Amino acid sequence: MITQSPAEQRAQSARLVRDWYETLYREHRFDEAGRFLDAGHIEHDPLAGPAAGGPVGRFRNLAGQFPGLRADIDHLVADGDRVMLFATWTGRTPSDEEFRLHTAELYRVQDGRIAEHWNVVDRDVLAAHGLPGLDGDGIQPAAPGLRGPHTATEEANAQLVLGAYRDVFSEHRLELADSYYHQDYRHHNVRTAAVPDGLDAFKAFFADNIAAFPDLVTTVDHIVAADDRVMVFVTWTGTLTGAWSGGGPSHLPLVMRTCDQFRIERGKVAEHWEVVDYLALRRAGLPTP
Repeated sequence: MITQSPAEQRAQSARLVRDWYETLYREHRFDEAGRFLDAGHIEHDPLAGPAAGGPVGRFRNLAGQFPGLRADIDHLVADGDRVMLFATWTGRTPSDEEFRLHTAELYRVQDGRIAEHWNVVDRDVLAAHGLPGLDGDGIQPAAPGLRGPHTATEEANAQLVLGAYRDVFSEHRLELADSYYHQDYRHHNVRTAAVPDGLDAFKAFFADNIAAFPDLVTTVDHIVAADDRVMVFVTWTGTLTGAWSGGGPSHLPLVMRTCDQFRIERGKVAEHWEVVDYLALRRAGLPTP
């Protein structure tokens, strides 16, 4: 039996997933997909169920609707047998306009193959193009908590992020944000500049969020950590009883999924990237960016 070091396992998992994207989502070599997927592969994407042929069938369908469709990996964090990433999907619409979609993906690797898959999809983009199958809130089974060996720094980074979701976002203690974020931290959102850089702007933005959703609560469904990076899948729930961003109060529920990546520096968040399922905001009665 060959025992891999944590670094070797992370590198192998990352290489497998990158090869999967190159083969299937960039070169469209569908006949080779079988060598990447475990025989017992579990697919949690509600848009790519068994009836649609799983992830291969789902991508075939999308590629047929959006010519030239391909996916590029923007960020990737490999943590043992888990790989979490951001991807940008580009192609053309039937009327030859640009199609662009942002997703976050989580893969579990087993014996050199992809054994399980979860994701966060900006379904607002799919809805704008009239794609069916967007009913429900997109919630998938959770697998919270770090898995496998980690350095003391990685453990501390993960606890920092979990603490921010607990204290700042769920308990609404914005005065504690200074304990978790650097004053000049940078924020990256691919669809909106509504959250500018810096901790003061962060506090003002989330004060408006909490006023709109006084019962806002966050649940971290998945977490991975490697080196100075932490990535999470999060479910945000609440009720739009206030006004925010040109909408509300609608008294409608919010069930929103996001994926967030944090770069930790000197014990605090220095940089943040996110993918958001904006369809949830629209369904709660708010405009989307």
